Amino acid sequence: MANKKISQLAGTVPNEIVSGSYLFASAAGNVGIGYETKKITAQQIAEYAFTGAEGELGFPATQLSGTKNIYFNNSNWVNSTSAQPPSFGYLMLRTTDGLLTTGSGIATPVDGDNLGDHTATEPLNMANNDINNVDDIRFYQSAHSIIAKGVGSNDNLTVKAGNELTLMAMKHVLISGDALSVATTPISGNLEIDPANKLIVNEIQATGAGGLDKATLRIDGALSSVPNSVLDNNSNLNWSVSNIQYERINQNTTINFHNVTDGQTLTMYVENYHTTNPFTATFSSGDAVVWGAEFDNSSPVIAQNKTNVYTFVRIHTGIFASAVTGYVH
Repeated sequence: MANKKISQLAGTVPNEIVSGSYLFASAAGNVGIGYETKKITAQQIAEYAFTGAEGELGFPATQLSGTKNIYFNNSNWVNSTSAQPPSFGYLMLRTTDGLLTTGSGIATPVDGDNLGDHTATEPLNMANNDINNVDDIRFYQSAHSIIAKGVGSNDNLTVKAGNELTLMAMKHVLISGDALSVATTPISGNLEIDPANKLIVNEIQATGAGGLDKATLRIDGALSSVPNSVLDNNSNLNWSVSNIQYERINQNTTINFHNVTDGQTLTMYVENYHTTNPFTATFSSGDAVVWGAEFDNSSPVIAQNKTNVYTFVRIHTGIFASAVTGYVH
């Protein structure tokens, strides 16, 4: 076939648009044997440019480079702002070789993953936007544990808020751990315990702000203290153990008070289980233990096989005592 002018290879219709089936002339043949003119379609040219010749595996795809802008445009592509985006909906360009890859933009993708599990490589900044409809958020110390970050190290998990931190749930907010510490931060507002449950604490201290703001502890119900007998071999009684205590004697006994707090009330009984002789329980403390005139300002005797019930109130530097005697117990 003789060479033709470019004008002769053009379409026969002015301004004709090249279609996928439009034919082009190309030289085909082998080195040393000669070449001859063959026809090739526009689609075949495009496939060769982007994938390599048909049947020739390993031919590199074309590299798009240079200073010109490259546009990807197709009217059939999904617009994620107006329709449900497909799986693997994120694309990233690797600058080292120009390859496109999937990923979240802030994390390292896992091989064979569906974008649901990534290792973050930089902080996630939500730019004042909300995270909605989250199921579980878990913090892992390693790939083989579900121990929260900070356990066994000084790198604690910290949640910070610029102003107020709000925890909300449709039902319960569950906090689980060895202990719940609020440091020096007071708990304000109403703390309501579900009547079907209990608030178990080791110690409760109510402290007012001073002035007219006095602390108030109000109980609408029963207040009970577990009775204890904590006398040791030296007849020491510790007020910090319980406000209800008791003891049995069969001889004159001096009971030594320890850890008495101003304003505290102690109720106790002392039983004289001797069958024939009365004995006396006397009480000693760093503060004066004082009795009323009905007992001649001294501790009353406990008759044999009888029990006395005592009440002690610490006010300032004195422990004021009273008793009801002669119970058959």
